[in-house]
Amino acid sequence: MATKEKKDLTPEQVRQRKSYWIAFAISFAVSLALAVGSFFLIKAGFDDFEAKKWVILADTFTLPGVLYLLVFLLVKVSDYGAFDAIVYSVRLVLGMVFHDNIRKTKLPATYAEYRMIKRGKPRTNATFLLLVAAPYIILMIVFVILYYVGK
Repeated sequence: MATKEKKDLTPEQVRQRKSYWIAFAISFAVSLALAVGSFFLIKAGFDDFEAKKWVILADTFTLPGVLYLLVFLLVKVSDYGAFDAIVYSVRLVLGMVFHDNIRKTKLPATYAEYRMIKRGKPRTNATFLLLVAAPYIILMIVFVILYYVGK
């Protein structure tokens, strides 16, 4: 087997990689806090933990899994320009309200120019949200299956 040489990364790539892993670690910590907090809240609502343990565990992992999956989907839809018209319209209206001459602001003159500028920017790498959501969703499915098998 031939060994591959490591490519030298630019400082920008190193920064992006570092920020990606920091965002992943923060997201994982928040999702873990959501799971632990929801576990105790859901458990408090049931009298007998042993009888309903699979339901409680499934509900516990549903919250962070589905929440992070929905945030991932929202970021992806936003990256493809789903909210560009709304953002441009709101910025235009606020600019007209708070500025004497809207053309002296940084807002592009037309929506088409605004879209071109937005498409020229790099898209957000949000796969860490999906990587955080996937284990929770898998565990939730496992606990739902265990609940129905044990019924």
